[in-house]
Amino acid sequence: MNLYLIWKYKYWIAIAVLSFICFGQLAYTNHLGDELLRAEVSHKTELANSQALTEKAKAETAVKEKQWSEQLLKAEQNYNVKIKQVMADTTRAQSAADRLSKQLDTVKSRMSTASCETIIKYVNTSSDILKECVAEYRTMAEAADGHAVDVRRLNDGWPE
Repeated sequence: MNLYLIWKYKYWIAIAVLSFICFGQLAYTNHLGDELLRAEVSHKTELANSQALTEKAKAETAVKEKQWSEQLLKAEQNYNVKIKQVMADTTRAQSAADRLSKQLDTVKSRMSTASCETIIKYVNTSSDILKECVAEYRTMAEAADGHAVDVRRLNDGWPE
């Protein structure tokens, strides 16, 4: 009898099974649609976050560039002041060397008529001057070596 009922209502059973399958498929499609919407919202949020981070990085970069620019300008100004000072010092040193050279020429021209005592004083004074020149040369060489070490340290430490 059960088989007879199943056979009698086979169309209705087929319709019920197909309806159940259709409703299941519809529910699954709705579920996938919801997941897609959640994924889109998540994507938009991540995109907005990445854009915000990009803008923040650009702002930080602009600030750092401005700081570097100001630092470079200040260094350039300091360099120009020091160059002027070095030029003035060079001019003074050249002037002093010219005066000393003239004095030496004058002394040389008078040597033939000078007494032995005067020549001894001249040699002693020349020796003292030479010692001072050597001491100044050493001081200058030490400063130059220190400068070279500083330059090497700055070059090695400078970011690539």
